[in-house]
Amino acid sequence: MEFEKTQKNLFEKFIPVWAILPLISILALNTLVYSGSAILTASRYHFDLTMAFDRAVPLIPQFIWIYVLAFPFWGVNYLLAAQRGKDEFYRFVATDLTVHIVCLLVFLILPTTNVRPEVAGVTVSEKMLQFIYAVDGGANPSNLLPSIHCYVSWMCYRSVKGSEEIPKWYQNFSLIFALLIIISTQVLKQHYIVDAIAGVVLVEIAWRFFFSGDRHVQLMNFYEKCNQILLKLKK
Repeated sequence: MEFEKTQKNLFEKFIPVWAILPLISILALNTLVYSGSAILTASRYHFDLTMAFDRAVPLIPQFIWIYVLAFPFWGVNYLLAAQRGKDEFYRFVATDLTVHIVCLLVFLILPTTNVRPEVAGVTVSEKMLQFIYAVDGGANPSNLLPSIHCYVSWMCYRSVKGSEEIPKWYQNFSLIFALLIIISTQVLKQHYIVDAIAGVVLVEIAWRFFFSGDRHVQLMNFYEKCNQILLKLKK
C-alpha cells in the first residue's frame, strides 16, 4: 500500500490530475485540425508558397532524427507546463487551443502544399525521410501554413521559459532544440520559411494575449468544473 501511495504521489507530482483533461483536449484538437482539414480540403486547389529562399535551402536528410525526436520533446514539455501551477498552465492551454483553431481556419481558407524532392533512400536517414514523407501526405502534402511542427515546438520552449520550477539548463535546451526542430522542417523540405515564421508569430501573439489580464479564466473555470464532475463520477 505504501509503495502504491508513493507511486501515486510521484505520478500526480509530474502529471497533476487537473492537467490531464486539458492535455487530452489539446491532443484531440490537434488530430482534428490536422486530419480533419486535410480531408475537407482534399479536392480543392492547394497553393504552393515556395520562395527563392526555400529553393536555396539544401536538403539535409540527417535532420530527420531531430524532426522525429520532436514528438517526445512535445510530450515532455507539455507535461512540464503543468509544473507552473494552475493559473499559468491554463494560460498555456488557452494559447495552444487558440493557435490550433487559427491553424484550422487558415488550413480551410488557404490550403497549401509543396513539391517534395526525390530522396535516394540509400542511407538510414534517407529511408526514414522517405517513410515520413509517405505517412505525411505522400506526393500531396497539405496543411503547411502555419507549421504545426514549428508552432508546437515553440510552445514547448514557451512552456518552460522563465519558470522557477524548471532548471535553467533545461530551459536553454528547450530553446535550442525548438530552433533545431524549426530548422529541420526547412532542410527536410517539410515546410517553407513562411510556414515556420507564421507558426512562431501566432504563438507569440496568442501568448502575450493570454498572459496578460484574465482572458483565460473562463476556460480555466470550464475545465475545473469538468474535473469536479469527473472526480464525482469516479467516486
